[in-house]
Amino acid sequence: MSLSYVLVINSGTTNQGAFSAYEFARELIKQQHTIAQVFFYQGISVTNGLMSPASDEVNITHLWQTFSAEYNVPLISCISASLRRGVVDELVANEQHLPSHNLAQGFTLGGLGEFVTASASCDRLVQF
Repeated sequence: MSLSYVLVINSGTTNQGAFSAYEFARELIKQQHTIAQVFFYQGISVTNGLMSPASDEVNITHLWQTFSAEYNVPLISCISASLRRGVVDELVANEQHLPSHNLAQGFTLGGLGEFVTASASCDRLVQF
C-alpha cells in the first residue's frame, strides 16, 4: 500500500538529521511511497545556496536538489525561519531592498499554510 508523506527538517547542515531525512526519503521512493513535500523549518541552513562544505563532507544541499529534480518532490523553505536566518529568494531580496539572494536552486520559500495543507492531506508526517 502506497502512503503519502510530508517530511519536516529541523536539523541543519552540521547535524545528522538532514542526512537521515534524505536517506529516509530515498527509501520511501524506493518502496513506491510518495512525498508531498519536504518542509525545512529549523533546518534552513540546508536551503542556503552559499553553503560550501569541505571537500570531504557531504553536500546535503546538493543531495536534496538532485532528489527533488529526479522525483519531483517540492522542497519548501519556511519563509519566516528563512528570513530570520538571512536566506531569501530573488523576489524577497528585491522587496526587502537586499543586495542579493541566496536561496539554493530547487528550493521554494513557503509559509506554514502550505505545510499545514500538505500535512492535512498526507498519510504520515515525519520530523527530523
